[in-house]
Amino acid sequence: MSTNHSGRTRQRNGIAIGEGAIRKIFPAFVVLMWITTFFWVKNGQWTSFNTVLAIEATVICAIVFVNFVYVFNFGYAAALFVLNLTIIITQGHCLGAVIIGGLLMIYAIRLFIFVWQRYQAESFAPRKQGTQMAHKALPTPIKIALFVQTSTLMTFHAMTTYNISQHAKTEGTNGVSGWLIIGALILAQGLVIEALADSQKQKAKKLNGSTWVESGLFAKTRHPNYLGEILVQAGLIISGFGTGNHWYIYAAGILSPLYIIILMLSATTGGELLKQQKYGEDPQYRAYMRRSNPLLPRLRKTLV
Repeated sequence: MSTNHSGRTRQRNGIAIGEGAIRKIFPAFVVLMWITTFFWVKNGQWTSFNTVLAIEATVICAIVFVNFVYVFNFGYAAALFVLNLTIIITQGHCLGAVIIGGLLMIYAIRLFIFVWQRYQAESFAPRKQGTQMAHKALPTPIKIALFVQTSTLMTFHAMTTYNISQHAKTEGTNGVSGWLIIGALILAQGLVIEALADSQKQKAKKLNGSTWVESGLFAKTRHPNYLGEILVQAGLIISGFGTGNHWYIYAAGILSPLYIIILMLSATTGGELLKQQKYGEDPQYRAYMRRSNPLLPRLRKTLV
């Protein structure tokens, strides 16, 4: 989903760098991740396994040279699945890591299938052609910078699962804590909401692609898909509470999902402005706005 609005994301189905202010935030977050890595290495806690995760993320993100848009959906899904699977298999089958990593792997499979089906649809052909043209027009130095930045982002997104497994190994536990249970429930709820919202939106657009969606989850919130993504990332952050003994351990688990939350908030703002420009003069859309909220569902009934 692409517009010229300064806060809008270029690609919704996965990670995106966004535009305007949010585009400037991405490199800042990547630099913070590099600083975190420096302290991790300096204090002797960066292991060869962390390097393996970074290599896996780097190989996957090389898809940016095939089509830079792919790194935000197919690349994101592949990194989630491969890195979390690697942690689960090699780090002692910690139950806490299995729960969080498993949920993220389910999310990755759902995302990959959804994007694949969308790319195969005839209605998506013009947009698919547009991304190919945009890829050809993007300068190689920008692609290289994007490759480096997304590789860092994907590596750090797996750090919560890794931290859970390492903390459990150190403490001699199964890695399940109160924070992890709360985080897992929020993450799972977000996964369901986003999957349901994407499904409902696609079905509605097939029936009428020229108007907004206000059925199902969209009846009370105008961007339930963004809300679902935010809950996934918030749940991931919460599940990692209590798993670090140094600030950089916590930072490693927070930075990547926090960036995605900020990105989704920016996407919500951009989506609101886009729809306002497109449908703002329609009385039915104004009525829909009164009975719904941009992000959090409106619970009270509004008289229209």
